[in-house]
Amino acid sequence: MIVKVKVPENKMSASIILEKASDDDKVTPKEIVDALNEAGVKYGIDYNVINRICQNPEFSVPLQVAVGKEPKNGEDGRIEFVNFEKEKESDKKNIDFREFPTHKRIIVRKGQKIATVYEPTEGEDGINVFGEKIPGKVGNKVEIKLGNNVELKDNSIYSKVDGILIVNLNENFIDIGEVLEIKGDVDYSIGNIDFPGEVVITGDVKPGFVVRSKKDIKVEGIIEAATVISLEGNIIVSGIKGRDKGIVKCSKDLIVRFAENANLEAKNLIFKDLLNNCNVKVSESIIAENGRGVIVGGEYIAGVKIEAEEIGSEMGIPTHLEVGIPPHLLEERKLLHTQIMLDKQNAEKLMKIVKQYKLLKEKKVDIPNDKKQLFVKATTTLLNIKEQLEKNKKRLDEIEEMINKIKVDAKVVARKVIYPGVEIMLQGLKYYINKPLTKAVLRIENDNIIVGGYKE
Repeated sequence: MIVKVKVPENKMSASIILEKASDDDKVTPKEIVDALNEAGVKYGIDYNVINRICQNPEFSVPLQVAVGKEPKNGEDGRIEFVNFEKEKESDKKNIDFREFPTHKRIIVRKGQKIATVYEPTEGEDGINVFGEKIPGKVGNKVEIKLGNNVELKDNSIYSKVDGILIVNLNENFIDIGEVLEIKGDVDYSIGNIDFPGEVVITGDVKPGFVVRSKKDIKVEGIIEAATVISLEGNIIVSGIKGRDKGIVKCSKDLIVRFAENANLEAKNLIFKDLLNNCNVKVSESIIAENGRGVIVGGEYIAGVKIEAEEIGSEMGIPTHLEVGIPPHLLEERKLLHTQIMLDKQNAEKLMKIVKQYKLLKEKKVDIPNDKKQLFVKATTTLLNIKEQLEKNKKRLDEIEEMINKIKVDAKVVARKVIYPGVEIMLQGLKYYINKPLTKAVLRIENDNIIVGGYKE
């Protein structure tokens, strides 16, 4: 029996071809194995197949009797994002950004981990039928494009600032934006906004919605009966229609063209056309710039100055202006007065209970235990109230002293006219406007409010 060995070019298999030397020729497993060894084949030989061939031989056709081990390539590197949402499934460790709606906002904080970068793994070596090693390939390294405000450290990606996460999975691009831009209105399609950076809204803020930011907020449209708060920045808005709901508040300057029936708080309020029936508190000044500059109706409290083209109206609409005492001191003084009054009332009630208890003890009346506990509790509460009362009185005295020591150049300026119906309070002194005053400046001199002329 003639045994021929055939090995393809890739050396990953071996076959035999049997040819008879005579009609009664037979082949044994040893003859096949010897032929394979002589050809150099030493790996992956299948002895079960060889035994079957010997039992039922086929001639002049290739019969595969050995197979090599294919090499395995390593896994490619990858990025795995942390789970920013509190998923119901406790075992869900990461998220797929493709599942997120296009308007989904992922807010990250400075130093927060965004993702883990996994390196490619080593491949697994193979071996051909000649026993030669075939190296497995290392997986492909993941290509990452880091944008602004992100850093890669110890195979983890971290945010360098507070901001919004921007991800392009097609390019493995990761960026942290410090400006959140809403193209259109803040409504049910967007939801409330709480963002640590700057917010720009090209439309309106619709009624009932909340926009809260650490930095500046710019609204190109109208804020309608909504709450808009900048913790550390300015607010710039075209107009505010408050409907006596919500609040627009910032720690720096509030710049607005007009505001109606709105609650406003800022360091400075700078407006152009109209403040109509608003409730305004600013630590420094309310100033009209480059417009009609009318203040009419409502209450306006400023620490330093209120200046407008016109204040009040010919119809005598009640308008209250208060200048010279920072609003936060006025507010705290008001709260302390209220709390002191309530504490005094509660103290009087408790005092009656304590006196009753002492009287019963003096008369040696047998007092039930539950009544004794009630009296003990009343005594303890009375002591706490008295202690708090003393603290509040002391703080109130401190505030009154601070108010008396404030020496700002408090004034109200009407560049054109101030109408009857306007009530002005300068550092606690009241002044009622009974007739129109043109180009008027009201200030304090020798503990009196005086009216002077305004010069441009």
